[in-house]
Amino acid sequence: MTMLVRDANPGDATSIAALHARSWRASYASFVPPEVLGAPLEANMRTRWDVWPAGRLILLAEQAGDVLGFVAAERGGVPIVDNLHVDPGMRGGGIGERLLRHIAARLRDEGVSELRLYVLEGNTDARRFYRRLGGQEETAADDTLLGSPVRMVPMHWSGAAFVDLASDFDCRAGKDA
Repeated sequence: MTMLVRDANPGDATSIAALHARSWRASYASFVPPEVLGAPLEANMRTRWDVWPAGRLILLAEQAGDVLGFVAAERGGVPIVDNLHVDPGMRGGGIGERLLRHIAARLRDEGVSELRLYVLEGNTDARRFYRRLGGQEETAADDTLLGSPVRMVPMHWSGAAFVDLASDFDCRAGKDA
């Protein structure tokens, strides 16, 4: 079966919120106290997705109606990817890369020439993933995640790195999604 990447819409909010919570539990358990990954996380995600975020570009990966992942970017001078989440059971299959490349290409088509996102300093797998895709790490800074102190590393794509990220993933040799 083929995976489809499409624009998300308000009707997808419940599925996105559920996937977002599953992804946070799988990704952030070692960074925040376990009690915040239960009911507080569920409430946070419902609140976050109850009102559709206007003006943001949100893409969804799905297969046979199942949401496999999503990516969201805040538009602006330098757009910020504030969410890139793949269902924990589907990780490693190229979905995250495909979503990141798609959103970069869409932003490029809107006249954008660079992109930024923030990743937990201790999330070495994600940092390696973003570096493999050409992201340049910048200086880490203190932040909070669900009320817990964390350090975040900005990742930045510009110039040739952004052009490569925004290139057509389907035409690349060795594609894995």
